[in-house]
Amino acid sequence: MIRCLGILLWIVGLAFAETEFSPDSVITTFPDKISIQFLARYNYAAFSGASTDDEQMQTNCPIDLGLGGGYGDFTWSTLFTFSFGTDKSKPRTQATNLQFNYFGDRIFGDLFLKINDGFYYHNDSLDEYVPYKLRVIEIGLDVNYLWNKEHSLRSVYSLDRRQWKHNGSFVWGFGVFYNGIVSRDSVLSFYEDYQGFLHAGPDIGYSHNWAWKNGFFMNLMIVGSVSLGMNMTRKEWMQFYQVFPKFAAGYHSDTWSVNFPFFVSVLHLNENDGEIDDTFMEASGGFMVTKRF
Repeated sequence: MIRCLGILLWIVGLAFAETEFSPDSVITTFPDKISIQFLARYNYAAFSGASTDDEQMQTNCPIDLGLGGGYGDFTWSTLFTFSFGTDKSKPRTQATNLQFNYFGDRIFGDLFLKINDGFYYHNDSLDEYVPYKLRVIEIGLDVNYLWNKEHSLRSVYSLDRRQWKHNGSFVWGFGVFYNGIVSRDSVLSFYEDYQGFLHAGPDIGYSHNWAWKNGFFMNLMIVGSVSLGMNMTRKEWMQFYQVFPKFAAGYHSDTWSVNFPFFVSVLHLNENDGEIDDTFMEASGGFMVTKRF
């Protein structure tokens, strides 16, 4: 027991030990020009609110595996969906996830098309999973700007930069989104007919990086948006509330890097007449390994 405690304290001390090396710049670029990446991510989504009588419907999403790479400042990654990530005892979700995520020196953003088709509800009294043919479509473009030029999200999420000091930055930007929801088995009466929602609005938030000189790093960021939009099916104006928390931790060595990112997206739909008051939540978590040459 004492030996195990000693090993644990040694690992913690190693993780937070500071070296004497300190570059002139807060953010540095790795000298290697070529990089390859391997990515793995697990996905989850849930839909609940007045339309579901406050019962939470969930997805049975598969695992995404992907490859990426880069040359100089240019980086890319491609994710592929594999069915072995599904739980065979639960109704299956058909998922499409096409994303382009960009992290620049000051500007970052997302362009995406995501479809979750097939949710389930766990009936506790009968201890069974009830399938629902609920389809949720998301299309969006969200662009943000970092106020602090010495704050690097590339060092945390793209892994092609390294930040050497703790600091934070305010975030502001703008997003345009479209959401389509339909209950194809007509269980959710409001969504029996396809409902399309178009909305846009400003983003504001804050990001903070912790960067240790031994290579370990961590980021916590939260960005929120209040937007105005319309139910395109019913031609009614609505308010939309969104929040996008992000977290990542990882390690930089001289020739490779690894991070463990966790993303959450929460969308609240609220119609003025009170007929709908629903929340759609997504989460994903995994890891990315980058090798530089």
